[in-house]
Order: sequence, then structure tokens, then C-alpha cells
Amino acid sequence: MYRYLDALSQRLAMLSHCLGALSALVMVGTLLLGVFYRYALQNSLSWSDEVALLAASWTIFLFSSALVRRMEHVRVTLALSLLPEALAGLLERINVFLIFLFGLAMVWTGYGFMDFTWNQVSPAIRYPLWMKNAALPVGGVVICIHAITLLIRPSSLNELRKQDNG
Repeated sequence: MYRYLDALSQRLAMLSHCLGALSALVMVGTLLLGVFYRYALQNSLSWSDEVALLAASWTIFLFSSALVRRMEHVRVTLALSLLPEALAGLLERINVFLIFLFGLAMVWTGYGFMDFTWNQVSPAIRYPLWMKNAALPVGGVVICIHAITLLIRPSSLNELRKQDNG
């Protein structure tokens, strides 16, 4: 079971990295294009900020989900390194469980917000706003998958942290 879930988690992390990099490229590109048009050509683009905001939403949630997979989410590693191995491992698992709960909250609230904006469109280019707001529940689902994978991992999470940092 763990092997299949770990393979899924690895593929999702790779996909998150690729799509996150693509959306970051779109975000930076549209922002630079908007600045160029506004200040060099004296003619602002009405759509560049909306596209950049759409891409920024997806960039943030895709990359943050991949950070969970690599154990690079927020935690106090200095305190963990001072604790006995068993206690540090327990605290790491508690932290991952809390991240799992946070992912569930992202799914729940994100779906509600996506549903709330289902019939709304952006003012300039008229794309459906649920496309931007879907980044939150999608990121939450991927975070939950990564967290479950880490929680059922047979070896210590401390070893994973040391491998990634070493």
C-alpha cells in the first residue's frame, strides 16, 4: 500500500513542480509585459494583472504542496535536532498530521469558495473565477496525499529530513 501511495505522491510532486514552474513563468511574463506596455509604450494592458493573479494562485498552491512531500514545510528544525530521536520523530509525525488537517481545511473551504464564485467571471478577460479559486482545494488534496504518504511511511521521518538536508 505504501509503495503505491508513495509512487503517486512522487508523481504528484513532479507534476506540481512542472505546473508550478509553468504558472510562475506565465505570472512573471504577464507582469513584465504589463509593465513594458504601461511604461515603455504608454498603453496599459487590461488583462495582464488578471492573468498574473490567476497564475500566482496556482503557483503558490502547487509549490506549497510539493514542499510537504520533501519535508520542507514550516517546522522548527533547531528544536527537533536537540531532542532525542524518538521524541523528534513523534513530533515530526504530529506536525505532518496537523498539515494533513490543514490540507483538509483547504479542501473544505476552497471548495466552498470555488462553489460561491462558480457563476462569476473576471472583469477584464471574463474567465470563470472558479478556475483561480480551484487552486486552493486542488492544493489541499495534494497536500493531504503527501501528508498521508509521510504518515504511513515505515521508516522515520527524521531519516527523510536528514537525507534532504544532508
